[in-house]
Amino acid sequence: MTTIRRSANRAQKMPTDSQRPGNLHEHLARMEMVGRPQGGIGFERLVWAPDPVHGYVLGDIVDIRSDSLSITRRNDGKTIDVRADDVFPADASKDTTVDDNCALMYLNEGSLLENSRRRFINKHHIYTYVANILISINPYAEVPDLYSTKTMVSYRGKSIGQMPPHVYAIADKAFRDMRRHGRSQSILVSGESGAGKTESQKAILRYLCENWGQTAGPIQQRLLETNPILEAFGNAKTSRNNNSSRFGKFVEIHFDNKNLVTGGHVSHYLLEKSRIVGQSEGERNYHIFYQLIAGSDADMYKLYALAPPDRFHYLRRGCVDFFARPGNERGINADRLAPKAQTRVDPIVDDAADFKRLLSCLEKCGLNEGMRKQVLSTVAGVLHLGNVDFVAVEEGGKDGSRVSPGESEKSAIRAAGMFGIDVQQLRLALTTRAMQPSRGGMKGTLILVPLKPAEASAARDALAKAIYSRLFDWIVATINKSIPFTNSHNYIGVLDIAGFEYFTINSIVLICSRRRGVECWICWMKR
Repeated sequence: MTTIRRSANRAQKMPTDSQRPGNLHEHLARMEMVGRPQGGIGFERLVWAPDPVHGYVLGDIVDIRSDSLSITRRNDGKTIDVRADDVFPADASKDTTVDDNCALMYLNEGSLLENSRRRFINKHHIYTYVANILISINPYAEVPDLYSTKTMVSYRGKSIGQMPPHVYAIADKAFRDMRRHGRSQSILVSGESGAGKTESQKAILRYLCENWGQTAGPIQQRLLETNPILEAFGNAKTSRNNNSSRFGKFVEIHFDNKNLVTGGHVSHYLLEKSRIVGQSEGERNYHIFYQLIAGSDADMYKLYALAPPDRFHYLRRGCVDFFARPGNERGINADRLAPKAQTRVDPIVDDAADFKRLLSCLEKCGLNEGMRKQVLSTVAGVLHLGNVDFVAVEEGGKDGSRVSPGESEKSAIRAAGMFGIDVQQLRLALTTRAMQPSRGGMKGTLILVPLKPAEASAARDALAKAIYSRLFDWIVATINKSIPFTNSHNYIGVLDIAGFEYFTINSIVLICSRRRGVECWICWMKR
């Protein structure tokens, strides 16, 4: 699920505490207070019981103990013992759904999940409100007319509640509040990886630009063209999501004093650098590497000395398959596929087609042909840098290393050429570290300390991560230059937080990313 939150308050009649108890202890206590005979409290009461597969299932209380409840589940008839605090009261009316979960008799985790599930399964409604929060369920399929121009127009100027729940309603609410109060607004998009956060953000940006960007001209178009660029360099396939954002971003849409789009700004943070040099089983590196291999023409493929993904150290340890949209499976040359690899069908990711679109978007965002070649040359250089291996040597009585002869040496030469540096400088940077004494007779003298093969490999990976990270920074800075906001009056910001995930091993970047998400949630709750 994706949750989309507005920072403004939304007036709404909420159920009272007596109408909506939080847990079973409170529920039973209130039943007793209104005169229910104590001997019959809670027995055969319909409740939501926790379930490891479905989240919550309906059940009936058959016994009440001092610290737990015995509940017979209705889905399989089994009786289980559950902590009382983990059980929530359920509404007996099964066939009703509501647009806003606040209208439920009992607002708790079980009833919220069930209402969202019914809306999705029975009516194909992926959106549901919880007051001023929008819950979105990723359908993993195209929903007809969900984001059409007709649908977009129908939400313009409408208050929340006048139309069915939709991400367009949140975007329109943000714009109307900005116009009414004369203050900038923010929209927070959060959820687990694969929940559809990036697609929700794109829908919000499109709604704002197409409704109030008529006079913005190229600026409006460039704002929308930033998404394919950021996805190519900042998104990757993970175990749960084929187009997972591996960085956080805050996109601002700026408006002038007439409330028309005047420009924008993209801020990014915590790019997952570790992915550049290695991925978990079944995952991929950033899309741009596969797009370059799959989508480049014959001349470009030869110019950058490209090869199937399994030929590159930074790609072969993960998934080496390509992706294509339905009907485009044969758009990638067979000789660019790794042995036993395949072209997977995906409704969003298409390596070959996305590469052509990427080149077009880079051009529209102000990158001329020379700049585009430098970008692609740097990407290819990172791939070749990963193929540089080292062998142990002894230098000056100390253990050191040098680039392995043969293919490894060729990779070093290719990488140096694509980075625009001398190959000897690259060799020296990879196999030595510079040390400058701060005291003694050698103070100020630069000393080169030889590195062992394992240390040289670590230096190679650190260099690759630094180069790609700086390339990403430069691309974002160039995008911002193409969407200036010289006469901004207010802005609407959309924060796309990195998704929640579960890993056996977590990097420091992932830990910081989770911490950032928690801080954003706390900040929103305080408002």
